[in-house]
Amino acid sequence: MTVSAAIRRMLAAGLTIEQALVAAEAFEAEAAPQEPMLSKRQARNRRYYERLKSSEKRLNADDQDVSDAGADPSSPGGSSPTPPSPKPQSSIPPSPPKGGSSPTAVDQVVTAFSDMARRSGLSVPRAVTASRRRSLLLRIEEHGLPAVLDAIERIGRSRFCRGENDRGWRADLDFLCQPKSFVSILEGKYDDRPLQQSQSPPRPQSPSVQRHHDIHARLKRELYGEPDEQFAGPAVDLAAGDFRSH
Repeated sequence: MTVSAAIRRMLAAGLTIEQALVAAEAFEAEAAPQEPMLSKRQARNRRYYERLKSSEKRLNADDQDVSDAGADPSSPGGSSPTPPSPKPQSSIPPSPPKGGSSPTAVDQVVTAFSDMARRSGLSVPRAVTASRRRSLLLRIEEHGLPAVLDAIERIGRSRFCRGENDRGWRADLDFLCQPKSFVSILEGKYDDRPLQQSQSPPRPQSPSVQRHHDIHARLKRELYGEPDEQFAGPAVDLAAGDFRSH
């Protein structure tokens, strides 16, 4: 039934025009299609797709504006390619290595060892491999940079590390990198030992002992005469003696 036919029936039934219009509006409201009820998930997806569509429209509008602004009427094609914008550089500095050490400390250690090796006649390192760098970083983190530099100076002062040993072995950078040998260097295991004297100096004699020796020497001179440089006893002539066995 149409709305006009319904109004005629209501007027014929004795309703006023205002009552008929109110009833007609109610009828139209019931006849209009209602939107289905959406769940929370469906409503969230719907809002997401609406934002996505609006973003696409805005990007397309921006691209259109850039292409229009970049057009050059003097160029043959009427437009020129727009150079890409440079990527912004990150302001976050790189994180330093663990333990507070840095590659600069490793380079300082290698330089100090190379200078010492040239002075001491040892092998000068030609390449700092990744393994050597990791080992030096560990030694610096464990003992500190001053201790590592002190170990290098100890190697240069050690005769044993410079090759004065029974094998002719000489220390190198890998010897410094090893944990066990590094601790031995710091503890002075390879330091030079003071040379021991072969004979101890004579102890001073007491006056009584010295007087006794003087009396004994005077008696020997009176009994045997002046001592000879090669023979201190009395001279005996053995030329006339017969030493054949009987």
